[in-house]
Amino acid sequence: MKHNRIPALSGLLMLILMMSSCYKAPSPVDKDGEYLVYTYADEEKDFSKYTTFHIADSILVVDNNSLPVYDKSKFAVGIVDSYRKNMEGLGYVFTEDKDNADLGIQVTYIVETQNYIQYFNDPYWWMDYPGYWWTPGYWGSWDRWSYPYPVSYSVSTNTFLAEMVDLTSAEGDGKELQVIWNSFINGPQGSSLYNDLNRVQKAVEQSFSQSGYLKK
Repeated sequence: MKHNRIPALSGLLMLILMMSSCYKAPSPVDKDGEYLVYTYADEEKDFSKYTTFHIADSILVVDNNSLPVYDKSKFAVGIVDSYRKNMEGLGYVFTEDKDNADLGIQVTYIVETQNYIQYFNDPYWWMDYPGYWWTPGYWGSWDRWSYPYPVSYSVSTNTFLAEMVDLTSAEGDGKELQVIWNSFINGPQGSSLYNDLNRVQKAVEQSFSQSGYLKK
């Protein structure tokens, strides 16, 4: 485990709004107000074999007090651009055409949820929460998600969850879209959107720097 101002804590972090086994997440207050960054990846994947990527141009905002919305505000675009620049800095080539991309990235912002941590074996948990997630169909003709590694997660207020999917896998009826990398960023809200954006962008950079396998 690395020890940074934004610590590297391993674990796939997925959104779920109601589960048992409540667990208090590490407090960002103890980290000078910086975001905590968690990452996890499919250890069997050779990330150097991928060349192109596409990132959704909006952030899915999930608030358990209202319906999910897709945010394309200046704040959201700034976060999306941060993921794009970090991917390009690693040698991957951005393409506007998601149908011809090797990798896809989607970002979700989670508002006013609670903290949980649990080992989870069912890769189709999201099917119980319609409307609270990106659908595999956004990327192509896949039926469902597939997470080819064990799942642990923590969800709390002011959380950004990024998922990288393998768009080179076979499509069609009964096919699964594989999520091969996750970034989970969690921390308290700042005094302004400008300050929050700077802190989130710094955390995005940390999520890539602690994922040394992401490179061409």
